[in-house]
Amino acid sequence: MWRWRLWRKNRYKLFVYGTLKKGLCNHHYLKSAKFLGKAVTKAPFPMIAPMKWYPYLLDQQGKGYRVEGELYEVDEETLAKIDELEEYPSYYTRRWIEVEDESGRSHRALVYFLAEPIQWRKEELLKEFEPQKG
Repeated sequence: MWRWRLWRKNRYKLFVYGTLKKGLCNHHYLKSAKFLGKAVTKAPFPMIAPMKWYPYLLDQQGKGYRVEGELYEVDEETLAKIDELEEYPSYYTRRWIEVEDESGRSHRALVYFLAEPIQWRKEELLKEFEPQKG
């Protein structure tokens, strides 16, 4: 008797905190992704929005706030498209971090960080990104 196995593409958990969130301009990149719910980073990170219409998350764990966002499960094709959007690895880089969902469960998820160090100490630190109109 033959057993057929359906090969499943690699899937990744992705934490988004900016324009990829529901209702924002780049959410369409996640149309094939599975929404897992709202989540928050387990560790604080500085998040700033100097341009006001999209944020930067800075890879300086322990500074700033626990950042609020959304957790998705994405396939390799979706991740590749988002890599292109985020100009990975030159403009944004990404790495694994721990996030916590609304039920208190921990998840290991990929997140995008600004690749280049910038001066941010005079910027307002954000817990959650909401784009400004106008």
